Amino acid sequence: MLVVGLAVAGGLPTPLLPLQILYLNLVTDIFPAFALGFGRGDAHVMTRPPRDPAAPIVTARHWLLLAVLGGAITVATLGAFGLALFWLGMETQAAITVAFLTLALAQMWNVFNLRNPEAGVLHNDVTANHYVWGAIVLCLLLIAAALWVPLLAEVLRLAWPGMAGLGLAAVASLVPLGLGQIWIGWTKRRG
Repeated sequence: MLVVGLAVAGGLPTPLLPLQILYLNLVTDIFPAFALGFGRGDAHVMTRPPRDPAAPIVTARHWLLLAVLGGAITVATLGAFGLALFWLGMETQAAITVAFLTLALAQMWNVFNLRNPEAGVLHNDVTANHYVWGAIVLCLLLIAAALWVPLLAEVLRLAWPGMAGLGLAAVASLVPLGLGQIWIGWTKRRG
């Protein structure tokens, strides 16, 4: 919602079309969520004291993390869209494809920002989950199909963005992951 709303409010073309949003919701939300659900829980959960039953399940810290990650994905997607339009001089449809790919990849990489803050960046419950890796491979295949299967690309109104567009989407999609990991590390140090 933020990507489309801010772009339109800023006088830019719509960076994502309705069918593209639906496709992204089906691909990048469902499979990683299932993978996380099938993963093993924290082995040390029973050694911790119980949580206060009156405490909310989603705390203020969780809401803040959600806002930070959502904001980072929004900025990365809009940034890639703007760079595609104004720096690379792409036609609108190719720039929309860059926004689509950036959002798809950023949402997919975001699964790694859902790790336990006490765990390491590379060795944690998410990276140890084989289902997550399978979901990522499946998502990458479905995203590639959206771009390279002619009928699907036509239905989703995706245009070939060129290697520069693919590179821009790939790099921009990593920004929220990096910012998320920095945020998790910073909040862990603050206690």
